[in-house]
Amino acid sequence: MLGAHLVGALFLRHVLVRLFVRPLPVQRQATRLLFLDFIVFVGTGLGVGVYHNLVWGFPVSSGLEVVIGFATIGLFAALDLSLEWEYRIIKQAHFLEQSLPDSKAFFPQTRRFALLASGIIIFVTIVLLLLLVRDISWLKAQDQAAALGLSFLLRSVVLEVLFVMGVLLVLTMLLVFSYARNLDILFENQTKVLERVSQGRLDSKVPVVTNDEFAVIAGHTNFMIDRLVEREQMAQGLELARQIQTSLLPTFTPFLPGARIFGTSLFCDETGGDFYDYMVRDGEHGPQLVIMIGDVTGHGVGSALLMASVRAYMKAHLLQTSDLAEVMNRTNTLISRDVAGSGHFVTVFLLSFCPIGRRVEWVGAGHDPAIFQPFDGGEVRSLAGRDIPLGVDPTWRYGVTEDRLGEGVLLMGTDGIWEAVDARKTMFGKERMLKVLRENVMASPQEIAERILTAVDSFTGNARVEDDRTVVIARLTES
Repeated sequence: MLGAHLVGALFLRHVLVRLFVRPLPVQRQATRLLFLDFIVFVGTGLGVGVYHNLVWGFPVSSGLEVVIGFATIGLFAALDLSLEWEYRIIKQAHFLEQSLPDSKAFFPQTRRFALLASGIIIFVTIVLLLLLVRDISWLKAQDQAAALGLSFLLRSVVLEVLFVMGVLLVLTMLLVFSYARNLDILFENQTKVLERVSQGRLDSKVPVVTNDEFAVIAGHTNFMIDRLVEREQMAQGLELARQIQTSLLPTFTPFLPGARIFGTSLFCDETGGDFYDYMVRDGEHGPQLVIMIGDVTGHGVGSALLMASVRAYMKAHLLQTSDLAEVMNRTNTLISRDVAGSGHFVTVFLLSFCPIGRRVEWVGAGHDPAIFQPFDGGEVRSLAGRDIPLGVDPTWRYGVTEDRLGEGVLLMGTDGIWEAVDARKTMFGKERMLKVLRENVMASPQEIAERILTAVDSFTGNARVEDDRTVVIARLTES
């Protein structure tokens, strides 16, 4: 009848596994199987004990021993089956789901090990106590104890205890090896993925197949990989944006007798908010050089997009009208719509120079004045504007300032030059910039621009670059 009980228990286990284990997430299946198998073994032992008591009249104490025996064997068997189930899941981990287990199902390795050790110690202790009690009772019942000799009886008891302890020790060692095998493969899954990440390969993740600390580590590792992938994609996007923005800056010097020009811009991030451009067009008094320079509030992709819009609007309007004020008015109307409610604005300085008559016109929309240094060492002139930045007030009407310039160097820049600070938070300042300009007034525009940026770099040292740096140099001579 014991065989019938075991066959029935196996069939019941198959049904229970299909109903209560397989529908669960893989992280919870091994733990659920552990408790289910233990309950099946205890239930089978209870059934065997009750059957023998009712049918064969075995005493209750005998049935209790059967239940304890089944519970002991069931603990080891349930643990082994659970570890084997978990091992198979881990081996198939890369084909299974990657989501983290429910926080309510979290079952840490420390608690699992504590329960495992406690359960083994308790059941081993109970088995040994029952064995000793039974042997002591047996010794008392031996009528031939004196004849056989006490030493022989004690040796029999000791051998029986050692045999039972040896069997339990072997079962415990098998569990330890299975437990260590699973921990080893979990650790291997983690280290393999981390090694690939350290090599810059973000094409794999750590399988989340348990509900313990390894699952938490795997979840954080996978989250880190997702963020690294996003960061890599963002870096690629920013690099593309930087290339596009760089391509918007002028790559050639327009030809106009009496004027040589050079501009450069260094962004503090992948993309920036500074811009400059120049062109030669026909004016009312002859060919003229038109220069624009601007600074968008903020940094990053948003500022770069706004910069591209302002530049495109202004270039389009410069080809439609010769009136610089009208160019600014039209651009301001469009930009005000684009930045409405965002708090962004754009400072711009727009200037035109006609070698015929040395006529210069400019509009300053909240931007720092252009600076003119004559070749003869005369006093530096500041070409200041009087209007507000673009995007602040769509109804603002901009005005043009007119004058004449002799031979000299015209400098236009953004505040990232003179507001650059060193490690002590001391600003570079316009005086240092003007000193570099005066000392190199006879150099080419490119050389002047490069020496100004070099002076700024030398001054700031290793201090973090906080703002874009843009400078445009125009060398104005007689035609």
